Amino acid sequence: MKKMNYDDLYTDTDINTGEDIFYIDSELKIPFNGVVVDFFKGVLSWEFDVRNGYRHGKERKFYDSGELMEENDVKNNTVDGVAKEFYKNGKMKSISIVIRNAFVDTIYYDEEGNYIGKDSINKNDIGYFLIANKIDEYRNKYRLES
Repeated sequence: MKKMNYDDLYTDTDINTGEDIFYIDSELKIPFNGVVVDFFKGVLSWEFDVRNGYRHGKERKFYDSGELMEENDVKNNTVDGVAKEFYKNGKMKSISIVIRNAFVDTIYYDEEGNYIGKDSINKNDIGYFLIANKIDEYRNKYRLES
């Protein structure tokens, strides 16, 4: 799979999400397919799969020291599926079910890996009505366990 540095690609704005769409040409006609990497002070800070110009697949963000900070399932420039956060020591900080950037259920852990608690989306939350018909499907598909 082709791997490109973020700064070596051309971008346009996705009007649906406000996120970047990636192209290999300055005319923004040929969408990029492959893996995009971004570095901060020489250390990998962000890596994600791109399909037809859109973030689609796995996305990983890293601490400045190189440890994995986040790993997300992404579809068409939105987090959709499972989102995981990690402490610098590698232990899970949280794991969430996400539908189009809306966090449905999140389980939290302390730095030793012990269960802290769980949050779930509320019917009064902004955007709830946009994803309400998918919540049960995602909960069944991704089943979170504490």
